[in-house]
Amino acid sequence: MALLGLLQSGKHITQCHMCRGSDLFLVLDLGHHPPSDAFLRPDQLLDQEASYPLRLISCKNCGLLQIDYAVHPEILYQRDYPYESSTTKTGRDHYYSMAKDMHDNFPGPKGLLAIDVGSNVGVLLQGFKNLGYKVLGVDPAEAAGQKAIDNGIDTVGDFFNEDSAGKIKEKYGLARFITATNCFGHILELDSTVRGMVNLLAKKGVIAVESPYALELIENLEYDTIYHEHICYLSVKPMKLYLKRFGLELFDVKRSSIHGGSMRYYIGHIGEHPVRRSVNACLVGEEAGLYSEKKLKLFASKVKKQRMALVSLIMDLKKQGKAVVGVAAPAKGNTLLNYCKLDINFLDFLTEKTQIKIGRYSPGMHIPVYSDDHLFKKKPDYALILAWNFADEIMANLAQFKKRGGKFIIPIPTPKII
Repeated sequence: MALLGLLQSGKHITQCHMCRGSDLFLVLDLGHHPPSDAFLRPDQLLDQEASYPLRLISCKNCGLLQIDYAVHPEILYQRDYPYESSTTKTGRDHYYSMAKDMHDNFPGPKGLLAIDVGSNVGVLLQGFKNLGYKVLGVDPAEAAGQKAIDNGIDTVGDFFNEDSAGKIKEKYGLARFITATNCFGHILELDSTVRGMVNLLAKKGVIAVESPYALELIENLEYDTIYHEHICYLSVKPMKLYLKRFGLELFDVKRSSIHGGSMRYYIGHIGEHPVRRSVNACLVGEEAGLYSEKKLKLFASKVKKQRMALVSLIMDLKKQGKAVVGVAAPAKGNTLLNYCKLDINFLDFLTEKTQIKIGRYSPGMHIPVYSDDHLFKKKPDYALILAWNFADEIMANLAQFKKRGGKFIIPIPTPKII
């Protein structure tokens, strides 16, 4: 990449992403990492690979956890973006259930509009479509958007912001539901996105934002969920304060086990929905202490110990002559691999179900990626499950590996052999 390109590739964050406060403190420095979804083709292996600072910081004013360097969105999402929300049955079931949950709790006549921000291949919208809604996806990733269109889900190939929301409103009208799953914390120009949502949302409409919960990140040492796509890590306190600025109200929250522990935030125009006890229960209950510098420094210390334990475990296995590989190659897996410096000397290869990753190499560590069939062909002794949040489903799908004597390693929160 040319020097000019590097200079324009991102920016250091000196103000809180939500409240704009400048009193920020360092929680955890993970070093320099390439974008976690930037899987390399064989012809790219000798090219210079761009990497960027990856540091978790906290805002003393509102409590938001965030990273302090934002990579340009076009680098992250529009160049061969390989994530697909339909890869696992667990994921598909979860999104269909989310659509039904919203339909049941906020009923209305058939034919209302549901819009999904960061819609990917359209799995959540398929759930709404099955329930009789008009649906529209908005996503800048070309391959994912095209796959959604091929599956019958109307999709706008763009970033969701004030401008694109205005065009959508003109063409489609107001939305009953606006959803944003695993993308709200990814958005660099978040104010523009939220203003777009306000403009598009019907009077009694509901916005549902779902994202990995910052409390789970801290309590369960889920440091691998920190990567450049995830600009901020959501929790109730900063969300409530932030949304109020735009005339929006956080009126309910609901926890979910998806992605290692997520929180769903139900949002509407101020005064249009009764505020439920769940919101205050989080603020005075489970989140108490989450924002203390002492608790966050303890988290950082535990992460460093986890890295030492995982590396030591794999080194011991290699010294015994055991073959170790990685199963699944999610973005989070590349944070773990790069932070722990686990390269081809530790893991012989990775396996994947997502076609666009197969035949490529992991960013940073350059481990080759094969299909899951390669696991049965090569018969390694141990398989490190990098998508540990789907460990049960992965182990069930790969039961043949275990039947032949293979063992699984789950890395988070502490390494253990299954």
